[in-house]
Amino acid sequence: MKIKRIKLVNFRQFFGKNNIIEFSVDPLRNVTLIHAENGVGKTTILNSILWCFYGKFTDDFEHKNNIVNIDALASGVNECEVEVEFIHEGENYSATRKYNQSTRNTTLSLFAISNGDYQPLLSDRTLLNSVIPEEMAEYFLFHGEGISQLQDDTTNFRDAIRDILGFSLAEKAIEDLNNIKKKWHAQLQKINANEKKYIRLNQDLLSLEKNLKEKLSFRNEINITINELKLTKKEVSDAIIDCKILDAIDLKKDISRLEMDSNRRNIDLSRENRKRQKLINNYGWKIFGSELSKKSLDFIDTSTLSGKIPAPYDETLVNDILSMNKCICGREVSVGTAEYNTIVNLIDRANTADLRNNIIKARSFSETIGNNAKEFINEYNDINAKIKSINHEIADITARLDALNIKIDSIDDAKLKNLRTREREISNKLENSELAFSSTSREIEKLNAEIIQLKLLIDKNSPKDSNSLKLTQSIYFIEKLINACCKKLKDTEDNSKGIIKKYVDDILLNFSRKDFSVKIDSNFNFQLIRADGGIVAKSKGEKLLLNLAFVSALIKLAAKRSKAEGKFLQPGTVAPFIIDAPFGELDETYRRATAHFLPENSEQLVLLLSSSHWRGTVSDAIKNKVGREYLLISNKKSERGNKPLDEIIINERSYTQSIYESDFDGTSIWELT
Repeated sequence: MKIKRIKLVNFRQFFGKNNIIEFSVDPLRNVTLIHAENGVGKTTILNSILWCFYGKFTDDFEHKNNIVNIDALASGVNECEVEVEFIHEGENYSATRKYNQSTRNTTLSLFAISNGDYQPLLSDRTLLNSVIPEEMAEYFLFHGEGISQLQDDTTNFRDAIRDILGFSLAEKAIEDLNNIKKKWHAQLQKINANEKKYIRLNQDLLSLEKNLKEKLSFRNEINITINELKLTKKEVSDAIIDCKILDAIDLKKDISRLEMDSNRRNIDLSRENRKRQKLINNYGWKIFGSELSKKSLDFIDTSTLSGKIPAPYDETLVNDILSMNKCICGREVSVGTAEYNTIVNLIDRANTADLRNNIIKARSFSETIGNNAKEFINEYNDINAKIKSINHEIADITARLDALNIKIDSIDDAKLKNLRTREREISNKLENSELAFSSTSREIEKLNAEIIQLKLLIDKNSPKDSNSLKLTQSIYFIEKLINACCKKLKDTEDNSKGIIKKYVDDILLNFSRKDFSVKIDSNFNFQLIRADGGIVAKSKGEKLLLNLAFVSALIKLAAKRSKAEGKFLQPGTVAPFIIDAPFGELDETYRRATAHFLPENSEQLVLLLSSSHWRGTVSDAIKNKVGREYLLISNKKSERGNKPLDEIIINERSYTQSIYESDFDGTSIWELT
């Protein structure tokens, strides 16, 4: 999608009907520049497009209910409108949203344009969401301050990637499947109202699943806090190293190395403890089972295995007596006699071949238990020795850390002491957060185990009538479908991180003054990494550069996915990238870099710039890409007096941005040629 023009009629600062901006749709000169000082209307233009399409505004847009121009209201006009004409897949469309201040009613009209003929479209919402899905729109319509704050919350990056990947439809499908599952659960309980235990178990399951969801959400919040504290601690640690006190620098570097060693050894200790616990779970019972099995099998007479007559009887012996009609004592045993019938009855109590085989297996198992018990003890002792050794190393590292911390704290420097106090506060918060994370993780493991056991009980107690069985099977299959959908989303999300990383790395490689790359961890923290692997404490400019590179990469990914034909995820889109005040915190080098890579990574780029953003490097870097250029003029009814004219120099010409003694208070649009 490319925007051809917008028309603003009595919308906010824009009075009257002649407020029109024609955007460049030239693939080579794909940039439209709109110059304006603060408060004149840059943010209004950005929000006018968002409002026209979706009836909403950016979070920083003030007085959202007062959008009809003040002079228009004074003259008796209480309605405003915004028209956006755009191209999508080779076809021309027009979207117009109107708002009536008196009735507070908003209407949206959408038309297909063919040879100047406007044909109304009924399914306007469907078309607009196919052009640029609502959840993706905020990444194409960006306020500079908003893009600066994108990284303040690490979940923003993850949400952005999920939105651009079109997760919304899939997540809605998963939500619907869960609702269907709950509905079927309710039906199942209604059918089996008398099955109190089954109903209670299902209620317990729902309660546990709700508790698990809350615990997972809480753990995620703790994890975000931990990541933020780690970054803050790293920044404080770097500040201590940068404090120019030689003793403190050396001591701090030694402390950092020992802390890394301590972390590694604690990870090793946790691993060995898990191995020991697993060993005990799998084999510990055999220590007790060895003696128990030995005593339990002592009653078995080994003569059973050597061919001697066992007690009480052997099936083969009894059958031999009956077939030969002669007892082992030599007496005749005739059919039908009392002696014969007595011997026949002995078969019920005779040892069989199956019984002998079971005895052999039992003895073999008993011997195996004994052998495994010895292996368990040897392996257990080996692990314990490793744990003891690691604990000694940790104790030694702790003692050395304590000594170094005492030394660095004894240095008489006010700034250093403040930094150390701050570092200890962060360390305490980090330790408490990590303890809370571990505790919550254990609770989650326990809940997962309880849920598994409860599901087994539910299955065991599930009703067997046909309707109940059908519902039970349906619930089972819908759970499998939900799990498959969640896995598909997770795999897609993980794969996209690599694609985004490559796009951002390419931008940094070509345009960053330093040899940086980007690292994305499992929690979607985006960090700048030096060539030596160290994490960069980003300046405001580098943070903004990374965020602009990230959003550019998102837009590139969205364009790449615009032709996606899969039915699971919503396709991407090609849309204009409209940024209000993007260069505020960038120095000249990064401004030039941004002015180069933004047009290259956008199909259509609209920059809303104040004079301070425009001067010098931006104008030189981007002038060959500019297809259309506008200036917003501030009109004032008042006399000028000593007020400034707010002059701006564009393409070596000077323009006045303020007009006094005008017919209205508001903004007018001038196209620059």
